[in-house]
Amino acid sequence: MQGFLNAVNGVVWGAPMLIFFVFTGLRFSFKSRFYQIRNSLKSLKIFLNSICGKVEDKGISQFSAFCSVLGACIGTGNIVGVATAIYSGGAGTVFWMVISAFLSMMTAYTENYLGASYSKRYNFIKNSSGALLYIENGLNMKGLTKIYAFLCLMSVFGMGNMTQSNSLTDAMKVTFNISPAITSFLIALLAFFIIRGGIKRISSLQTVLVPIATLFYLVISAVILVKFRSNIMPCIRLIFFEAFSFKALNGFGMYKAMRYGIARGVFSNEAGLGSSTFFHAQSHNLNGNIQGISAMAEVFIDTIFMCTITALVILVSTPYGDTSLYGAGLSSLAYSSIGSIGKIGVGILTAVFSFLSLISCSFYGENAFNYLFKGKYPKAYIIIYVILVFIGGSNSPEAVWSIADIFNGLMAIPNLFAINCLSKEVAYE
Repeated sequence: MQGFLNAVNGVVWGAPMLIFFVFTGLRFSFKSRFYQIRNSLKSLKIFLNSICGKVEDKGISQFSAFCSVLGACIGTGNIVGVATAIYSGGAGTVFWMVISAFLSMMTAYTENYLGASYSKRYNFIKNSSGALLYIENGLNMKGLTKIYAFLCLMSVFGMGNMTQSNSLTDAMKVTFNISPAITSFLIALLAFFIIRGGIKRISSLQTVLVPIATLFYLVISAVILVKFRSNIMPCIRLIFFEAFSFKALNGFGMYKAMRYGIARGVFSNEAGLGSSTFFHAQSHNLNGNIQGISAMAEVFIDTIFMCTITALVILVSTPYGDTSLYGAGLSSLAYSSIGSIGKIGVGILTAVFSFLSLISCSFYGENAFNYLFKGKYPKAYIIIYVILVFIGGSNSPEAVWSIADIFNGLMAIPNLFAINCLSKEVAYE
């Protein structure tokens, strides 16, 4: 069974899917005349003005939407996922990860521009927002919208919920030797309290914890980079060498670097999935340009900045090419290079980022659930979500992870199709 799921997963997240993501980002980059570079200073000014602007009673602040999306997409991928990519594709993956994310910035801009515009235009429609609105009303395809909502819900239950809760309990067991059952019970209770408070409580939590956790992560990473500063330039040269070498060290080379680097760039942020549109559609300012710029900033910070920092930390502080180190083991070794504070720190960060992702993703699932069931049974959704938090934290069913990964990939198809079809409605101001 697991072999079959792995094969399906390999097809779903194979070359055609990755090409679809890259093509979309490349198309919008050329269409906008590389807006992410051309208007970078203007975009920065608009972004800073929007997150510092006045907060109204209606909706959530721009900064809250920004932090909530970051909280959802950071998860454990920025720590463990980057280590896995380097293990699988070599140092050259870092270069292609950045290129992939650079193009994805315009994908994120486009889907959030559409999400905000349609949410403003169709604000009278209940139980629908963001991507759900532009797929249904922009394409006039209600059936496709239902498929998208179902795939989104299944992806949230797996990748956004059970995977993150399992990563959290593992981090607590490894770092503090706390039983997964105890941790699962506690986080399920805490999740119930926060999710029941709705978008306001969820966004308030993210607004406080995301900046603190990110700053702590950057401080620890900076200490390691300073300690191994003499290795930084050799590692940067290695990244570029393996990114373009047909046969590099340890069997790595351009093909593997591109494959795993582009995949990591796609996985590490939500550009193309349409999920970030749900938070941006809750902002009190539904200006498409502002929401698009904010989404671009999320991709830049999550992948180009934070994932690159993680990659450099791993490359400068660990023996490159050691096949006995994989994923969590490789990242743990890297952050343990400054002693127990690094090991404990990365354990706490993994737990915090996992919990923040778990909480933010609950709102994505809530949107999909409400659309499918026309706003009925809201309490049932919360109960189901919290039960899955406990199950995911207490067990590690590999099949669930594979199925959820498949749904995660499939939900991108209707969204990428929609934003490519509706691209004429997007303006680059």
